[in-house]
Amino acid sequence: MKTIITSSDRSFLNISELRKYGGLFKYLSLRDVFVRYKQTWLGFGWSVIRPLINIVIFGGLSYLVDRSQNFKERFVMVSAGIVFWQLLSTTLNDVSNSLTSNANILTKVYFPKLILPLSNILVCVIDFLIAFALYLLVFFWFKGLPPWQIIFLPLVIFYGLVFCFSIGLIIATASVKYRDVKFILPFLIQILFYASPVFLSSTFVLGLNIPAWLKMLYQLNPLVFILNAFKYCFFGQFESFDPLYIGLSFVITLLVLFFAIRYFLNFEKSFADYI
Repeated sequence: MKTIITSSDRSFLNISELRKYGGLFKYLSLRDVFVRYKQTWLGFGWSVIRPLINIVIFGGLSYLVDRSQNFKERFVMVSAGIVFWQLLSTTLNDVSNSLTSNANILTKVYFPKLILPLSNILVCVIDFLIAFALYLLVFFWFKGLPPWQIIFLPLVIFYGLVFCFSIGLIIATASVKYRDVKFILPFLIQILFYASPVFLSSTFVLGLNIPAWLKMLYQLNPLVFILNAFKYCFFGQFESFDPLYIGLSFVITLLVLFFAIRYFLNFEKSFADYI
């Protein structure tokens, strides 16, 4: 009799096993894409409508609060933040719900359960690419070709996905045992939205008359660096560049990723007991 998994397995992450189940990963990823837009009238059009509404609302609000730029510059800047935020927030939300929404297959057969949260990333990326294509047209129309810093864009997107996946994986694992965790998620996403430079620049936020510890906490948020780096790729200027906080952002992300995977793998063997 072949033993598939044992309680004595202490490996951190079995990459070869994940590769072996590549077919399942592909199937689950495509399933999520089709399920999201099944029987919808506009289909993938929602990938454009949702960020477009947010751009109009928060673009106007941003201009009313901070008039340091003209409306055209503000519109293009806010559009960048909103479009990228859609990718970050949907990744965080979908990964967080990946285990409980697939409870029916968790107990059927053995497979690396990490495939479930990983497969949710594809539909988020597809949503982003559709809205991002529209943003590129807007950027080319108002600004022309982007600066040379655009070469860093793939790394920034990857870094953002890693951070949001890590946070989502912790929430997904905890929600298997504690179902009320899912009620905290909308509040967390809303807090992160206002605590990140999505529609208000870091320069404006750090210039406010607020306690120094709040400014420090703001800069320790890895999403601040991630969103500013995304804007840097298009505008060539990095807001509130501080090597200390950037370094701490990387350290925090690595620690969160390590903890998320360790927490998931330690708890993975008992998913069936709670599902």
